[in-house]
Amino acid sequence: MTDLIIFLKDNLAEHFVIYFIPLYYLGGRPIALISAQLLGHKIAFLLPVAVMLDTLQIPIFYHLYDSIFKRPFMQKLADKGKRKESRQKQSRLFQRLRNLGMPGIIIITMLPLKGCGILSGFILSRLLLMTKTMAYALLIIGSILGCLMLLGMGELILESWNYLTNKA
Repeated sequence: MTDLIIFLKDNLAEHFVIYFIPLYYLGGRPIALISAQLLGHKIAFLLPVAVMLDTLQIPIFYHLYDSIFKRPFMQKLADKGKRKESRQKQSRLFQRLRNLGMPGIIIITMLPLKGCGILSGFILSRLLLMTKTMAYALLIIGSILGCLMLLGMGELILESWNYLTNKA
């Protein structure tokens, strides 16, 4: 991943959008935001761009989900799954996810970990049978809070670096 960051920085740094978008989708929100911040881009510009990129993913996930599950083969699998659904609703994992509810969607969306993000929040919202409007709102809130958390971490790294280099 560091090779990708260095390559993009060396070849595309003067064109921020060309650098940021591939890194955002290939490396994820944490890598793209923190690396862009370390390269000197301002928080006021990074936050709206990152939230916009997250928000653009949501309708794509809805479209893919709807188109995949309307196929005849998937309908047969869904019918088979409905029979197993009553047993699954008794499982601990489903109970924990259900107990998290709306805050759980925000938390999963904002965490800067692999496996967390917009897709995970979207899947959880579908499992909890959230309305599209509510899911959009929760996913966007999670995206904003996640970006703010990452930008705060980047600022902390920059301040720590400045403190250590000025101290020495």
